[in-house]
Amino acid sequence: MSFVSAALSAVTCVSIALTGLMGFKAPDIKAASDYSFESADFTSYEYRTYKGGVITVGVEGSSFYVQSDAIETVTVGVFNAESGSKIKSFNESSGSISCDLDGYLDEDTLYRVNINYQVDGYTFYVSNNYVILDGSDVRFYKSPNYDFNLERCSELRTDAQSLQEMLQPQNDVECDDPVLISYSEQICEGCTNDWEKVFNIYTYIISQMAYDSVQVEDSGMVYQDGAICLMRRGIAICEGFGNVFTALCRAQGIPATVQFGIGLVDYDEMMDDELPTNEDCDHAWAAVCIEGTWFYMDPTFDIGSYYEGDSWDTGTYDEYDISFCYYLLPLEAFSFDHKICDADTVHGLEASGSCGDNATYTITRDGTLTISGSGTITLPYGCNNFNKVVFAPGSNIDTIGQGCFKDCDLITRVILPDTVKVIEAEAFNTCEDLEYIYLPEGLESIGREAFDYCDELSYVYVPDSCTYIGKWAFDDCSCLYISVPSSITSLDDQYYVEPMHIEYR
Repeated sequence: MSFVSAALSAVTCVSIALTGLMGFKAPDIKAASDYSFESADFTSYEYRTYKGGVITVGVEGSSFYVQSDAIETVTVGVFNAESGSKIKSFNESSGSISCDLDGYLDEDTLYRVNINYQVDGYTFYVSNNYVILDGSDVRFYKSPNYDFNLERCSELRTDAQSLQEMLQPQNDVECDDPVLISYSEQICEGCTNDWEKVFNIYTYIISQMAYDSVQVEDSGMVYQDGAICLMRRGIAICEGFGNVFTALCRAQGIPATVQFGIGLVDYDEMMDDELPTNEDCDHAWAAVCIEGTWFYMDPTFDIGSYYEGDSWDTGTYDEYDISFCYYLLPLEAFSFDHKICDADTVHGLEASGSCGDNATYTITRDGTLTISGSGTITLPYGCNNFNKVVFAPGSNIDTIGQGCFKDCDLITRVILPDTVKVIEAEAFNTCEDLEYIYLPEGLESIGREAFDYCDELSYVYVPDSCTYIGKWAFDDCSCLYISVPSSITSLDDQYYVEPMHIEYR
């Protein structure tokens, strides 16, 4: 029996209760008060079966319906989203069903609708449907994420040039490596189309790999996110699963990308009144383009095994059933419990605006960020869809503001202009692809956690003019060779993960 067949035999929908999905502690949640549920503009959307068959779910009048020629039987269960209590269930021996919910729902209450269906004798679950009662009509709930996600996903283009870019290797997505290609060929052996290939790849990840609970708690080691090393180890966290999926798909000529954002794991998080303005990414997943349409998936939420323990090499496996609840979801359904802050695309999402009192920025189609003006720069929150940073001639930027380039995952090299005197706290925090940065003579200070989690950073020369380096400025930079003047006395020696080498000159 192949791993795909074995996995299908164990398909079930599981309850997810994860915190710190990217290895960071999840923030405390402030539950919304007097929350009003808004109706979505859409009245239907389409799921796909693992073979590509269409399943349309929708609302009409007082009914919720499922319509498909691609499935065999269907069961619909309606649950109170807050309490989890079951309200009503409906069954149909064919692939289509209409469920009249008149008299079962209350206004000002959110409901989750689960769909259980069969294809080829295997049972699948789709649980990401949320509805409300609007007068006498059943309507889809409009998540505060949806319009936001719609805008952020506009960089997932379907023109030939963009799709070709989605096939190229990137840091941690080594789709052109012979080892990775060999893995991909083995997993997709016998597949005849992209639907089968993507299903095999996703099934491999959720059934043959494990979620690394050890890494989430381990602050004393920097873990690698490269697709090849993670496949060899078979253990990863969310970003790693996204990298593996994306690399395997690209090796098969299927456009795919990693996405970053916020994963909402319970009702309180979905109702958090700070969610609309929150862009503190705590999770990652993937998106794939099949036959010109982008679909979203979250392997972490469907994974079957967890690696538990106290250290990298002494853990044990806890095994549970896998599920396909978060496989090939449309954006409408995915947005109910995912906020998409960024897609790891090499092309940019065209934008321009202010990034300081006297400074402006522009982002062009090729992913180039150009900064002009003077004074302190701080990019708007969530502005990270670029891969190259350029300072316009004649500019007089003297301060890289707090968190300016935080989470800008695609930049690999930055040359700061000679006018820069100060790098504030978290300025380049979690720039995971940053390999080199030029710090100009005349730089006076580097703030707290300025380069924390820049785990690809290989060499930094701190000029003699610098007299202050803040706490944890270069923490979790395990590949870093850093040269600092001997006059520096503030370089913190209590890093969780120290640089590879510190040279005092």
